[in-house]
Amino acid sequence: MPKDRISLQILFQTLPNFSERELTELAANVSHRAPAFRYQLPKDTSVDAEGGAATDNHKIKISFCNRKLEGQALAQICAHIRLVPDAAEKIEQHASYIELSVEPNPAKPLDAYQVLAFLACVIATQSGLIIANINGFTSFNAAQILTLFADEDWLDAIENMPPLFLFSGPVIHEFDDNELLWMRSYGNHLLGIPDLGTIISKEILQEYVPMTLEVFDNIMSYMIESGSKVEPGHTMESESVVINVRDQPARPDQYFYQSPSGMLRIEYTPKPGLILPRF
Repeated sequence: MPKDRISLQILFQTLPNFSERELTELAANVSHRAPAFRYQLPKDTSVDAEGGAATDNHKIKISFCNRKLEGQALAQICAHIRLVPDAAEKIEQHASYIELSVEPNPAKPLDAYQVLAFLACVIATQSGLIIANINGFTSFNAAQILTLFADEDWLDAIENMPPLFLFSGPVIHEFDDNELLWMRSYGNHLLGIPDLGTIISKEILQEYVPMTLEVFDNIMSYMIESGSKVEPGHTMESESVVINVRDQPARPDQYFYQSPSGMLRIEYTPKPGLILPRF
């Protein structure tokens, strides 16, 4: 799986057979402004094949793969399971997948991801098990995502979705004989921004994970929307902590400190009155 392409994967027990007309009707039923995809699908989508979908702004390659994800690709979508454990069973059940990839990567990557996510959700209505992002290290139960969107316009819901959900995944790394955890994003290079990481003590995991997700999302959204970069030395504040941005050097022998777009380490300083374990 190339790491230089914006892509999503929909996992199935068996590849579904669907037509261009079915996808167009499904899309119109779930959004009042569904992208006007122009499809080129194979006659039989239930076997290994390739097709495509295009809008005025994006060209999407659709790969129908009658086999399981294996090796590094499988490991990367499973890395998210500690945070989203209900995906594990569905991943185990899959025996095929459909990959959507944008070619070439666009100037506005978030827009492309949103169009890709909409198409992935439409295709996932055909008994999809998981919607995943190999490059973002994410995986979600497809039925739960579709249920989450049930009362909304799907495109509206996807455009309001934080980047640190499907497009960039938070992963927690645990080190042997160490009470500290390393929580980081993956896939931000495809969004044109640095990845983010922070150290969390196991003692305060439940308190720090939600706060970190919110901080990461805010920083990522700011960089994507403004085009400005958050850099080492910058500080921000929340109600409870001062947020300090540091440089995180890459270490050749430790992949969890590596990112094609560089990495920033986020450190928290509790404000007076808030007592947290020291680490």
